[in-house]
Amino acid sequence: MGKRILLADDELNFGYAMGEFLKMNGYQISFVNDGRAALEQYNSFHPDICLFDVNMPEMDGFELARLIRVVDKSIPIIFITSVSDDNSVANGFEIGCNDYLKKPFGLRELLIRVQKCIQVSAKNNEIFTLGTLNYSPEERSLINPDNSSITLSFYENRLLHILCNNYNQICKVEDLVTAIWEDKDIDTKKSLEALASHLRKKIAGTGVYVENIRGVGYRLRKE
Repeated sequence: MGKRILLADDELNFGYAMGEFLKMNGYQISFVNDGRAALEQYNSFHPDICLFDVNMPEMDGFELARLIRVVDKSIPIIFITSVSDDNSVANGFEIGCNDYLKKPFGLRELLIRVQKCIQVSAKNNEIFTLGTLNYSPEERSLINPDNSSITLSFYENRLLHILCNNYNQICKVEDLVTAIWEDKDIDTKKSLEALASHLRKKIAGTGVYVENIRGVGYRLRKE
């Protein structure tokens, strides 16, 4: 199966043309036309790369990218937009985009930019060392010394990735809840406690531990 691309652009005709062209070149596409729908699709479609317009209804592309960067530092993000003044371009890269493609552009150029970002991302795939285990957020797996692996659920992976990126630092409960579940209607405190408990079991004996600082948050630290 081809790589998954989340495409968000409120220009329906051009968005459809981009999506069809990328499908013809072997990619799986989820196309939406506003920022909030894009955030929902990010959580359910689990894309390999994101293409975002900047000026979109509900939520602009910059805010959308900021929210995604809280939980995922590595997914490639390309802004595809007519907003091309120097301040906007600088803002896009400060947020953490990998490329900034100014409209109008050709579909062939878009394809090349996508291919390059995916290649770079594959080379830079993060691997964290957790005591005796290697952790790959991209694969959602904990890899043992004998190369056997333990699979993480989507939300376990999201929590562990955030804790690894903030190693030995306390991550506040409210920040974790927002980053992991967005605004889903769940008992967030119990869900977070259960998620942390599952992670503790999976990394038991490695020398690292998910600590619960009561009433404050969680952190990953040495035992």
